[in-house]
Amino acid sequence: MLKNNEARIGVFVCHCGHNIAGTVDVKEVAEMALKLPGVVFSTDEMFMCSDAGQVLIREKIEECNLNRVVVASCSPRMHEPTFRRVVEEAGVNRYLFDQVNLREHVSWCHMREPELATEKAKDLVRMSVARAAKLEHLPVKKVNVLPSTLVVGGGIAGLRASLDIAERGFNVILVEKTSELGGNVVNWTHLFPSNQSGVDVIVPLVKAIKRNKRIKVHLNSKVSAFEGYIGNFGVTIKNLETEQEERVEVGTVILTTGFEPFKPYGYYGYGESPDILTLAELQKLPPSDILLVPSTGKPVKKLVFIGCVGSREPGVKGHEHCSRHCCSATAKAASDLRVRVDEALVLYQDIRTYGSGHEELHRLARQKHVIYSKFPRDSKPKVTVKNGKIKINWFDVLAGEPLEFEPDMVVLSTAMIPPDDVEQTAHLFSLTRSGDGFFNPEHIKLAPLTTHTAGVMIAGAAQAAKNASESVIDASGAAAKAVGLMAQGEVEIESTVAHVLPELCSSCHTCLTACPYGAISMNEEYDPPVAMVTEAKCHSCGTCAAACPSSAIVMYHSTDDQILTMVEAFLCPTPEAEGGGSA
Repeated sequence: MLKNNEARIGVFVCHCGHNIAGTVDVKEVAEMALKLPGVVFSTDEMFMCSDAGQVLIREKIEECNLNRVVVASCSPRMHEPTFRRVVEEAGVNRYLFDQVNLREHVSWCHMREPELATEKAKDLVRMSVARAAKLEHLPVKKVNVLPSTLVVGGGIAGLRASLDIAERGFNVILVEKTSELGGNVVNWTHLFPSNQSGVDVIVPLVKAIKRNKRIKVHLNSKVSAFEGYIGNFGVTIKNLETEQEERVEVGTVILTTGFEPFKPYGYYGYGESPDILTLAELQKLPPSDILLVPSTGKPVKKLVFIGCVGSREPGVKGHEHCSRHCCSATAKAASDLRVRVDEALVLYQDIRTYGSGHEELHRLARQKHVIYSKFPRDSKPKVTVKNGKIKINWFDVLAGEPLEFEPDMVVLSTAMIPPDDVEQTAHLFSLTRSGDGFFNPEHIKLAPLTTHTAGVMIAGAAQAAKNASESVIDASGAAAKAVGLMAQGEVEIESTVAHVLPELCSSCHTCLTACPYGAISMNEEYDPPVAMVTEAKCHSCGTCAAACPSSAIVMYHSTDDQILTMVEAFLCPTPEAEGGGSA
């Protein structure tokens, strides 16, 4: 038995292949850790996250009677859940584990300073060990999950996600702000590489939605209020025509809010002539064997496409991203229309046909004698409209000379941008946005479909500019995550949250305005009311604790004592006592 909860700490330093050990002297760090107070075991291993590394941790917990574990490896974002599970399987509370990031915080940013990097690694490990000795046992908490999902957006991603969930036996509430389902895809004449039309793809999905009794569709509607936490969300849906509101409760949420085609007013004469239109507008023209000039009704003989309109514009907020589909869509349209016109010309600054089979579209267009002309990024084509005639002047990079062309029609391949109400949606669901305006995922690689609001997923063009195929894949992935949560019936929530000490609370409401996640409310059971944290909504950011003027808020797992102990360990590196452990 341990006396007075005596800390018995094990330190495991990871090589991470050469990611850490290529810069940091990991053996020296492990040897230093062994001399720290409370440390009874310390070692370095090639890959702590491997099966062998996990087995080692479990064995040493039992063999050395460890009650605290410190792993110095990569980012906690990647493997903290892994190591928490390992220590828990060995009988140690998951919150008695601490992780040091030696990869991103040390070796990768100091790879040219190995000696200094090693000293910094020692500092971080010493601070972590000091904190570990102060860690406290926290309970594992769970909340129930309601067996229904809210899907916001009735485009191809929203339709696919709704069907996937309903077919697995759970209820879906699908909210679409327009009068029809289908989104942008229903207007597309071609989906590559399948060569289907948007209608061919969307109509079967819409029919399946209408047949499925588990899916309730709200057209001409928007979410007007949103509250609650994972598993227990309260949603108010407002009908935009009748102004009537309906409140529902759901367990999970999937945002498939899609995109809007950029309207390029001020670009290349758009709006000055009906013969200058966007690619999206071109696809809406009635099908015909002959492409007609909108202003005269005569057949188009000379056709020009201009790429990257509203995309890849450094310094222009919301337009710095590549919309990804434009080059392939332009190549497909130019290839199809080449047989109907005498000349087809594509002006571009770069070609990015990145998808599977998309490069073939570009090759096909070239084989059909579609002319591609590259213009400088800092000198875009100039389009003038005079007496109904269009003239384009630009500098051809490959020819090395200025060129001029008088087309009958100009088609602008415009950017995908977020919907105009994206800011309102972000605020409603407590989401952050990237520089291009779309919603940020929890992690672009490790958690691309989940958000920082637990229980809220994003799919398709809600997250970034994507084509239909990618949106469908996203939708099925987000649906699988929602089904996984609902199938469990209950989910664990984080215990490292804020906690209010009622006896210290002065009811100043400062924390209510400081919390970015709406996790704090006033508990009316007290007189006067005191602050109260809804733990399932808390993200452990500590903003409330820092703002509280009464020091009435405690951050579990990041208490003042634990943080000050780390500061002292950094400022006073000489240990007061030897660890006396074994390597």
